[in-house]
Amino acid sequence: MRASIKIFLRSNYSTKDGKRQLCLRYTSFRQTTFLGLGFSVHPRNWSVKRELVLSGDKNYQHYNRIIEEKFHKAECILWAHYDRPLSKREFIDKFRDKQHGNTDFYVFIENELKFLESTRAKQTLSNYKNLINKMREWKPTLPFKELTLEFIQRFHNYEIECGNQQSTIYKKHANFKFLLGLAINKEQLVKNPYEKFPIKKIIKAQNSDILNEEELKILQYTYDNKKYSNGKREVLRDFLFSCYTSLSYVEFHNVTYGDLKPVTVNNRIFLLLCNERQKTNVLYKIPIVSPVVEQLLERETSDTDKDSSKKIFSPLANQPTNRYLKEIMKDLGISKTITFHLARHTFRTIAAKKDIRESIAERMMGHAEGNDIRDIYTHLHDEDIIEEMLNKWIVSLKD
Repeated sequence: MRASIKIFLRSNYSTKDGKRQLCLRYTSFRQTTFLGLGFSVHPRNWSVKRELVLSGDKNYQHYNRIIEEKFHKAECILWAHYDRPLSKREFIDKFRDKQHGNTDFYVFIENELKFLESTRAKQTLSNYKNLINKMREWKPTLPFKELTLEFIQRFHNYEIECGNQQSTIYKKHANFKFLLGLAINKEQLVKNPYEKFPIKKIIKAQNSDILNEEELKILQYTYDNKKYSNGKREVLRDFLFSCYTSLSYVEFHNVTYGDLKPVTVNNRIFLLLCNERQKTNVLYKIPIVSPVVEQLLERETSDTDKDSSKKIFSPLANQPTNRYLKEIMKDLGISKTITFHLARHTFRTIAAKKDIRESIAERMMGHAEGNDIRDIYTHLHDEDIIEEMLNKWIVSLKD
């Protein structure tokens, strides 16, 4: 006799409000065992024929997703042992083993993300988890065999139907491609379906996402005249420095005076801020050539000690930082929704308008992982980075 499985509502016990436990029943060699799915529903909200929870239960979508996942796993175990059905004990052990028969991409990725916690930024991991959660709403289970080019195209069309912007969609594609790469490394997939699906890099910022040079002058003038104090002044200082240099928010917590490297160009000494990005471990090199930018490096304290280990900035947490930025923009009449990260967008847009070489802009931002090799083949030296900024972008408050 072949083994069988079925989802059903137990009838031998009910709670005070009439709900009954939902179970998966496994039968093999005329012996039956019941495995609870972890929740109960009222009989009136259960469809015996369709084996799913009806919309009369407010949690019906969540419950049906659990049912689909559990039934799919049980079915995979069943077919893997079709010729020799498992005993009750063997089936229970395999069913409760989270990693056994891991044919579902979501289950695999959730386990893999745990291993990335020590190497990836919290926000990056959060982006991956949010992507998986959103995909689950669209498709509750995702067997590896369904990860094809056709699936990628359906996912793309679904995102368009949801009304997401093109830049957002392609960011999701980039994250999904990375997660599929993890599956390939663990030999769960033979090849990445993105090999035939190009991911477009949308680098053009929306007008509302960036500040122009006139707006930066307003912010700089406000800072120089000390309109704000304490935390709000520090936020404005950090934001301006990021707009001029592309230094990302997380780096403000780490840079020290020891990261400032003196470089001589045409018998003049300039500073080059060098370190590795926390997010990618890619080296960035930021030239400090404008007096306005150099002044932002000076800490406004009575302590004039510039020990190499001393941190240059004293950034606030992300939430109060963005709250202060919102208040500053409103106060100065700048009708744009600005967050700290958009300082990097501002830098990249102005740099492009000033025709700063892409290789230099990317080196400053710490974007490209191939920068070290690119520097060698394009003969890009520290002096070149400084001269490019000297010739094309000196921050000035003059009209």
